[in-house]
Amino acid sequence: MNKIGTQKIDTERCILRRIVPDDYEVMYENWAKYEEVCRYFPFDPVTDIEAYREKVYRWVTNYESDTYFHWVIEWKENGELIGTINLGNVDEACFTAETSYMLSPSYWGQGIMTEVLRAVLNYAFGKVGLNRVQADVFDGNIASERVLKKCGMQLEGIARQKYYKNGRFIDAAQYAVLRSDFR
Repeated sequence: MNKIGTQKIDTERCILRRIVPDDYEVMYENWAKYEEVCRYFPFDPVTDIEAYREKVYRWVTNYESDTYFHWVIEWKENGELIGTINLGNVDEACFTAETSYMLSPSYWGQGIMTEVLRAVLNYAFGKVGLNRVQADVFDGNIASERVLKKCGMQLEGIARQKYYKNGRFIDAAQYAVLRSDFR
């Protein structure tokens, strides 16, 4: 595995770059505070912008690790920050990672996350040297399942009642793609 950390990635419409401390306000305003964005995550929308500022600062300090991969998504057309994507829970011994992502609701339905995830998977397999990338999808998150399938990920099974949110247990579909399967 190549320990190269988070490097800039260009896609057709987006720039994926490291988060900087001053990004926190735009990140909060554009997606972190929205219920519809956080609905399919095991956490609630951000209600305290100062707590979020501290969280973003912690993410920034994690860039000191050469196995930390977390990007903010910048829309090339206007420079607006529109989301995040990561490769988390990196297991160096097994050459695996998990991915998750968020996108501003005003950019949904335009194929952006498919474009961005393909670029991150290309980075994961081609530059980092990972063998497997997986993702969990909350039951009901059909849009995210479509993104994963378009990027070559396959459904491997259902983790029953894996998450707990809003007083109920939630199943999660596990998707994954191997380097040998990725096109």
